[in-house]
Amino acid sequence: DCPEFTNSSVDSIEVREYGSALWSSTQVLGVDLDDAVSTGFDRLFDYISGANEAEKAIDMTAPVLVKVEPGAGPNCNTAFTISFFVPFEYQPPNSPPPAPTSTDVFTQTIDAQKVAVKSFGGMSKGNVIITEAAALENEVNKAADLTEADGESWWFAGYDPPFRLSDRHNEVWINVQ
Repeated sequence: DCPEFTNSSVDSIEVREYGSALWSSTQVLGVDLDDAVSTGFDRLFDYISGANEAEKAIDMTAPVLVKVEPGAGPNCNTAFTISFFVPFEYQPPNSPPPAPTSTDVFTQTIDAQKVAVKSFGGMSKGNVIITEAAALENEVNKAADLTEADGESWWFAGYDPPFRLSDRHNEVWINVQ
């Protein structure tokens, strides 16, 4: 399962509109994107593997979504919120997903949003992701019909399992209006 969206193009930039949806999430504070994603992925993978009150396996979905909220300074902690899309069988109006047993994992609603999207291939290492996000921000800032909606935060979306070596699909998103 993947979140549903509609898309269009504004000044040659892909723009998507996502509806409100449930996501299983965890927050990691730190300065390294790769470390945060690894920690968050492990927590969420444990949850969908049965570390929940129902002791039930939950299907893996795509993408693994990471919201990046940079810290105030160069060595300040950044807040990384790593999330797995909750399968359709648990999306409203259906019954909610089983509650996690870890206090580090929670279910949240990510509200409807409009995002500019930049896709790229290859292994999704932190320095590449940050470079792609900066390039997208530059494109959005140059676009006559788009403006950033919430300042410094941005998203990374990874669609492939870590063992896939080729034909990988990654994205960075910036909220726009």
